[in-house]
Amino acid sequence: MNKKILVPTDFSDCANAAVTYAFHLAKKTESELIFLHTMITPVNWSKLTKEQELLFPDTKSKISEAKENLKELIKKANAEGLTAKKLLIYSDGKERIEKFVESENANLVVMGSHGQYGFREHILGTNTYGMIRKAKVPVIIVKEANTKLDLDTLIISTNFKEESGPSFSDLERLAEFLKLKLKILFVNTPTYFMETNDILKIGESFLSTFSSYQHDIHIQDAFKEERGIIQFSEKVSADAIAIITHGRSDLMQYFSPSITENLITMSDLPIISIKIQNK
Repeated sequence: MNKKILVPTDFSDCANAAVTYAFHLAKKTESELIFLHTMITPVNWSKLTKEQELLFPDTKSKISEAKENLKELIKKANAEGLTAKKLLIYSDGKERIEKFVESENANLVVMGSHGQYGFREHILGTNTYGMIRKAKVPVIIVKEANTKLDLDTLIISTNFKEESGPSFSDLERLAEFLKLKLKILFVNTPTYFMETNDILKIGESFLSTFSSYQHDIHIQDAFKEERGIIQFSEKVSADAIAIITHGRSDLMQYFSPSITENLITMSDLPIISIKIQNK
């Protein structure tokens, strides 16, 4: 099966950090890269004649610039021995990137995030947060400050709830695809405190059902899950963190940001998000 990594980009420094990371992953997994840029146009651009395009000089200039940027990415990928293609999508602003995950049969999405909260991010929705909520494949969020290119050790933080089991299995397969060592983490918080023996018992039952390999269970005590995950990641020098998210609505995300979104803000490590599979 041909492995494909979709890389949405707006050519910003933040997006370029994700491109660099995607290059590294593509080499490691012998995957094809798909660079996707969405261009918002004032009219349905694909239906315009060449003469009609001249009526929108600013848009025409931006499109030309985007084409050149995509061409440069392809050229750079090819120079590094990678297979790559480009997609330039004309949009009215309602186009959603996640649909191209399916149409291109992508196995993975790699994209950048500034990791900042605000009204626009949660109510209007950015491409990154939209992908976290809706994508059916794992999404790796890379921040501009990321210094981790060598991906070797991945933390999967889990609550061992049955509903997250299928997504856990998907993360395990992703780790196999990316050739990663896994560390399974349970963060024990005061709000949902459990004794160690109970955690291990529940965890072992969960893993026996949803895991294909033997894993040690690591327990980190912390006031908040995010703090525990970050503390443990520093302790083991992790290269990335994986989280299973529920993919709540934009409004819910605004009033109650997910652990995934909090981690994107709090940590410079790449965050792998996978949406829980609703049965």
